Amino acid sequence: MGHMRKVEEDQSNQLKRCYLPHHAVLKESSTTTKLRVVFDASCKTSNGISLNDALFVGPVIQRDLRAIILRCRTYQVMIVADIEKMFRQINIDPKDAPLQSILWRADENENLATYELSTVTYGTKPAPFLATRTLKQLASDERERYPLAAKAVEEDMYIDDLITGPDDVNTAIELRRQCEQMMSSGGFTLRKWASNVTAVLEGVAQESLASPEIHEISWELDQAVRTLGLTWLPKTDCLKFQFEIPPLLSNQSFTKRRVLAIIATLFDPLGLLGAVIITAKIFMQKLWTLCNEQHKHLQWDDTLPTEVQKNGEDSTGGYHF
Repeated sequence: MGHMRKVEEDQSNQLKRCYLPHHAVLKESSTTTKLRVVFDASCKTSNGISLNDALFVGPVIQRDLRAIILRCRTYQVMIVADIEKMFRQINIDPKDAPLQSILWRADENENLATYELSTVTYGTKPAPFLATRTLKQLASDERERYPLAAKAVEEDMYIDDLITGPDDVNTAIELRRQCEQMMSSGGFTLRKWASNVTAVLEGVAQESLASPEIHEISWELDQAVRTLGLTWLPKTDCLKFQFEIPPLLSNQSFTKRRVLAIIATLFDPLGLLGAVIITAKIFMQKLWTLCNEQHKHLQWDDTLPTEVQKNGEDSTGGYHF
């Protein structure tokens, strides 16, 4: 797909390079990309400095997440989509490519080869800014041809998620068409389309829908679309919060890090779940105090002792240890 290029062996040492470690992240719940490659640009190099240490983050140029979610509830017709492989559709200056080098081989019997990543790389500090700045420029360049889409990209985008809509169906259909065409003109593909009005989705390829059943207009209550960490039920046009306690595998144990990580998965951008989340945070606070008083030696990844358990009379919705 042109996202990286192999460097000839006689050229690999001619330039200053930064090699990025990379690993796979498996997300079974994903309907599209179950396996992602994550590049660790924060890994220290031989001189003790990482690539991210030498990069600027860039300013925030998109609307606040809360504002986007609240505004989308004011539309009569709601449209949701996201950009496929957004970062990888944006090329970087070839002069910077050596700083995004990786080692790779297709087979363990082959010699390691050097490759250069030629696109904006997920894991580098300025990646979100570079991607959103590119979208802003696309909207500015195409404003005359696609006024509805340009306005939606500037006001209703959060990273690669589009949550927008108008107040009538005809405008919604035109908005969806403009978004598709404007994004395509910049090399981006919109997918996971969903709407609370089925007519808006007519003409969208089935593989580009958030759910195949939505194309058949059989919107059951359990057919939900994940967007910005929330769950949207198109049939009832409601946003829902979901939280599942991850199973504890036989080779895992409870640690302070694991408990805090589980609490952090409660995503509440609007602050509507404060009364629920605060009990989990109080539980973490009590756990921390107890460890400091009785088990000061416990580190972040040490197994919590069996006597550390939740008080049954002080229900916090936490775990038993």
